[in-house]
Amino acid sequence: MAFATDTIRNVALAGHLSTGKTALMENLLAAGGVIPRAEAAGSGKTVSDYTPEEKEKGISIHLTAANLEWQGKKINILDAPGASDFVGEVVAAFRCAETGILLVASDSGIQIETIKLWRRLDARQRPRIIFINKMQKDRADFEKILQDLSAQFKETFVPLAFPDGAGGSYKGIVDIIGSRYYAPGSEGGETPGDIPEPLRERALKLRSELMEAAAEGDDGLLEKYFEEGSLSEEELLKGLALAFAQNKFVPVFCGNGETGSGLSCLLNFIASSCPSPLGAVEKIKNPEGQELDFKIDPASPPCLLAIKTTIDQFSGKLSLFKAMGGTIAADQELFNMATDKKERIGKIYVCEGKKLTEVHELAAGDIGVLAKIETLPTSGTLTSPENKMAFVPLRLPQPVHAVAISAVNKKEEDKLNQALHKAAEEDLTFQIQFNKETRETVVSSMGELHLNMILDKIKEKQKIEIEVRVPRVAYRETITKGAEAEYTHKKQSGGHGQYGKVLMQISPLPRGEHMTFENAIKGGSISKGYMPGIEKGIVEGMEEGYLAGYPIVDLAARIIDGKEHPVDSSEMAFKLAGKGALKAALEKAGVTLLEPVMRLSVFSDEQYVGDILSDLSSRRGRVLGQEPVGGGIVEIDALVPQAEMLRYSIDLRSITSGTASFELEFDHYDPISGKIADGVIAASKAAGANP
Repeated sequence: MAFATDTIRNVALAGHLSTGKTALMENLLAAGGVIPRAEAAGSGKTVSDYTPEEKEKGISIHLTAANLEWQGKKINILDAPGASDFVGEVVAAFRCAETGILLVASDSGIQIETIKLWRRLDARQRPRIIFINKMQKDRADFEKILQDLSAQFKETFVPLAFPDGAGGSYKGIVDIIGSRYYAPGSEGGETPGDIPEPLRERALKLRSELMEAAAEGDDGLLEKYFEEGSLSEEELLKGLALAFAQNKFVPVFCGNGETGSGLSCLLNFIASSCPSPLGAVEKIKNPEGQELDFKIDPASPPCLLAIKTTIDQFSGKLSLFKAMGGTIAADQELFNMATDKKERIGKIYVCEGKKLTEVHELAAGDIGVLAKIETLPTSGTLTSPENKMAFVPLRLPQPVHAVAISAVNKKEEDKLNQALHKAAEEDLTFQIQFNKETRETVVSSMGELHLNMILDKIKEKQKIEIEVRVPRVAYRETITKGAEAEYTHKKQSGGHGQYGKVLMQISPLPRGEHMTFENAIKGGSISKGYMPGIEKGIVEGMEEGYLAGYPIVDLAARIIDGKEHPVDSSEMAFKLAGKGALKAALEKAGVTLLEPVMRLSVFSDEQYVGDILSDLSSRRGRVLGQEPVGGGIVEIDALVPQAEMLRYSIDLRSITSGTASFELEFDHYDPISGKIADGVIAASKAAGANP
């Protein structure tokens, strides 16, 4: 029988690389009795890191889902990778979860990805828990991290547990809500007991602070707390749940994820106080394209959102999904919004890493897996035929690292393209496109590590030799002044000839408006029926370019006169006349090159800021500003030509010893001239001579 929606808890584990998420996931599952014992991270035996590439690299690469039961609640845990290259997995996890659990390592504190993850949770308005991990490490400092969190995020952080000692003297944790002490068990896990006398005063003080936070969740509780100065445990839990769901405070836990220390009180809080999916608001688009609110509700018609796609060599295509409405049942018929057709879903599974367990049905808010629905894409919606609507797709960041790619053996190009498209189906932050302008297949990823993981997998499985190179930049051309030209297309070759005469004015348009076409002829010297042909000729001429073969943009074309022949004129003749008139006008219009300019945001430790700014200056970058974002981390915003960013992920890693990360998106086109433009034109002509 399916768990009811209000008994489900969906939590996402996230954190900077090496904060201990995999070990914590193992010990949570062991504590819940899902696995007999927790395996060590990096052993290749963990529930989270089970793919060949994860075992080889010793890091998490893919989002992993598992679940356990605790105090009658089903807790779905989504373990997301920490490396910034795999941010798409984090986006999927946060879309599934009503609660985020951010891990902060006690010895390294707030890091770059911590800040970026916090912002992602803010964007989804999700409550979050802080788990200060690795309290057994040297330099572990619980109090300092609490202070840093408050300074960085300007929120109310309330410890629900605190450590007994740190580093080599770490002995266990004090549970504030349950007023219990948990010492590490002799074979992992925890042994509960009374709070030792030296720690009781602090526990009472923190419990008082906790009551204040709980009272903020409900006016009645707040009034009682001010009158009596205390709340019962039942009132405390009720208030915490209400205040937490409203993001009024951030609970802080701590422990050692490698041994399972500190997990009992974390699980207790998840079960008692984390919000269920019931009533959680999602965004949908109706058939008219309007974006509307949708509340997760078991009483709604059945519908689901595909969160992630995996293509398994044995099981075929697997779609991780979240049930959004009604009950999703095996062999149910739903409507596939991607294909506009009905779809029978077959079997339903829940997963524990790679292990799939068949279930008959899942209620709204639960997370499961569908097998072999080939037409269901990531971010795709299945819904009841009478309730056609689509959930808003995952909002993924744009890839930041691109290469041109080809098979060394040209006969294997089709095989390579199939493998690349398969990889892009599994991972939406990996994109593939054929650039008609540069005649290259370009693949884009979130970083060099991300790209290499995918290409190495293709090489190994498909036995294809792959060649990668820096891609050519998609420049544009435009005009800088108005011009006028006349062109006559005339051809006689027996029978009907070809005749068309066009007098055209062209002028620049504001950047981004691309093209306008106007028939300004007075008196009908050219029939209106020939105007589409003239416009086609102009469009074709703009696509072919003038200086370096790049498309011309932001041009207004105005036809002011011309002449036709009663027998020899045709749409084709006027198409060629329009194209010829454009070419003639371009000779006088001051054609210039435009280069794409990217908006760059770099997140770096303060110590590297000078080197980054110097490097950006050498790349013709224009720094817009820099701002400390806490924890010794600075955000630098700049505009940089795309041509200077083709190897930036590699170069930034070198400059900052791999500690910085960045985000990149297209901003606008800027004119270029002089030696830079000459080099682009020469390179384009050379490429045209040697395609």
